Amino acid sequence: MWADNWPALTIYTENDPPYVTLDEQGQLEGLTKPRLERFLQAINYSSKDIKVQPWVRAYKEALSQPNVLIFPIAKTPEREASLTYLYRLYNATVYFYRLTERSDIRINNLQAAKKYRVCAVRGDYRAEFLQQKQFARIDLAADSSLNIKKLLAGRCDLAILTEIGMRSKLAQLNEKYERVSIALPLDELDSNLYIAINSSTHPDVIRQLKKRAAAID
Repeated sequence: MWADNWPALTIYTENDPPYVTLDEQGQLEGLTKPRLERFLQAINYSSKDIKVQPWVRAYKEALSQPNVLIFPIAKTPEREASLTYLYRLYNATVYFYRLTERSDIRINNLQAAKKYRVCAVRGDYRAEFLQQKQFARIDLAADSSLNIKKLLAGRCDLAILTEIGMRSKLAQLNEKYERVSIALPLDELDSNLYIAINSSTHPDVIRQLKKRAAAID
């Protein structure tokens, strides 16, 4: 694999359907799998080398330790200060969602959305985006499924997810997609998902990873 004096890499992810899921044998599946497998093959790793952890724990490790990779992760200016993005795994667009029955919620820009309580995931790039834009009413939870439950129960006004993410979470809860409606697309937010590495990793390692990733496409 690497030269003998190069450190081993630690790769973290979370169980986050539909992007990353675990089958009955514990094998990684999900929407990021096709491009992830190509990346892993390029660096001579396999899915068996990946550690599945809660997002907050995995993210903390990726931000604080060299030689740690994490996926799937979106880009933000704050994250790019500590992480080097290596390879795009999935294209996505994020939306503000409301309950379809909440026809009183009408927003056509970010400023209008600020008066509503917004559900987001703690440590997630969408929560960071809301905080950066000075949203004052952010309701944080440990995962998106909890946020959808809160949205359906009327405990928050808006949830911030991709369409495929919303469809997946609703299906898990045996709820129909028609229960929600798009309130506003967030076109200014880069919601593509990547694999990234802690930027304090040795430059030669990062350079080699980038080189191998660039050769994939």
